[in-house]
Formats: sequence, structure tokens, C-alpha cells
Amino acid sequence: MQEKIYTIPVNEAFQSGDECPFCHLEREVEQRIIKYTLGPGASYMEPEVRLATDKEGFCGAHFKKMYDFGNSLGSALIMQTYFVSMFEEMTREMDNFQLPGKRSLFAKKNDQEESSLVRWVREKQSSCYICNKIEYNMERYYSTFFALTKDEEFRSRVEGTKGFCMRHFLRLMEVAKDKVPNDQREWFYTTVFRLMRENMARVKGDLDWFIEKFDYRNASADWKNSRDAVSRTMQKLQGIYPADPPYKSEPR
Repeated sequence: MQEKIYTIPVNEAFQSGDECPFCHLEREVEQRIIKYTLGPGASYMEPEVRLATDKEGFCGAHFKKMYDFGNSLGSALIMQTYFVSMFEEMTREMDNFQLPGKRSLFAKKNDQEESSLVRWVREKQSSCYICNKIEYNMERYYSTFFALTKDEEFRSRVEGTKGFCMRHFLRLMEVAKDKVPNDQREWFYTTVFRLMRENMARVKGDLDWFIEKFDYRNASADWKNSRDAVSRTMQKLQGIYPADPPYKSEPR
């Protein structure tokens, strides 16, 4: 299989030994975007980046990761203009707000139309510059994955993985019907279902043994592969890395 620049990250992820190759890709993308946003290149000082962050904002999870990254001044500058933009929009929404009419005793809860203010707040709370960047990159990785399934060497690589977390398994199932090449459909579903069955069972076995180790009768028994069973189980279920330390900027 001839490597191309855009296939390298996908191939590396499927050789990483991770519980989910797409988790591996997503973590790398997320860290790269956080570093791009707050790192030494100071992209937050570029007008086009600031326009995007002012418009899209950040979710709570990524505000926390930005805080952990360590560039407090960069975070403050980003939040300063975002806060001004949001405050101005909020003021306009409040100025245009109309008091809801009196509610009938017999009216259903959803009879009254939702106000534009509520819609605006909901949109602000659900929008995130980093999430959007991650989603854009992951879409490309999924497309690359399905394109690579035409290659026999890559298919063998997939067959040797530990399957996927439930979150990325869902995404694979959602896009597979449109993305899987016709001549690879049987291979894809057969392989992915086998990987999910075998590896979910493997992780469950590790978790079961982790619990059994706390029985005094097993105190001297080998831990086998169960020492990190809790974090790996969490990853299989939700696609997270709970044992990861915070991602921080490198000391200068």
C-alpha cells in the first residue's frame, strides 16, 4: 500500500494498539487544535481566528482543557472579545424579547412558540470552535478510512485491531451505508461486528477480574490485564481517556 500524507494518521491509528483507533485520532486532533489555538504560534491573535472564536465560542469541556493547557493570557484575550460579542447579541435579544401571553389552564406545554432568546442561548451553549474543528477533521478521517478499505493490507490492519468504542462504532454505522465501497460491504460488517463482539467481551472479562481481585481469596493472584480495566471500560463505553493527564503547553 502506497502511503500518502492524508493516509498516514489513519494508518498509524490502526497500528497503535488503542482500544479504538478513532479515539486515538480524535485525541491527536483535539490536542493539535488546542495547541494551534493557544500555542506558540499565537493564532488567537489572528483576526480570522478571533472572528471564528467570537462566533462559535467554546463548550464547557474545551474551556476546561484550554485552562489546563496553561496559556492564561491567550485564553483571557480570546474570552474578552467573545464575551463582548455575546454580550452585544444577548442585549439585542433581550431588547427584542416579547413577554409571553397568559397561559391557558388547558394549554399544552409546547403550544406556545419558543422565543428567539431561548433559541439564541441554546445555540450559544451548543456551539464550540474546537468541537467544530474536531468534527471537520474526523469527517475527513472517516472518508479516508472507508477509501482505504479497498486495500488488502489495510483491511488486514483493521482485522488486527481491538475494535472501537461505542461512540465511534455508532458513527461508523451511521456513515457506512453511504461510504463503504460496494465490493467491501460484506467484509466491513462481518469484520466490525466480530471485532466489537470479541473486544467488548475481552474488556468485560478484564473488568470482571479487576473486581474479583478485591476478594481476599484472590489477593495473591495475578492481575492479568485488569489493572487499567476501569479506564479502558470507560473508553469502550464513551470514547474517553479518563487516565490521561491534562494536556499542557510545553515549557519554553
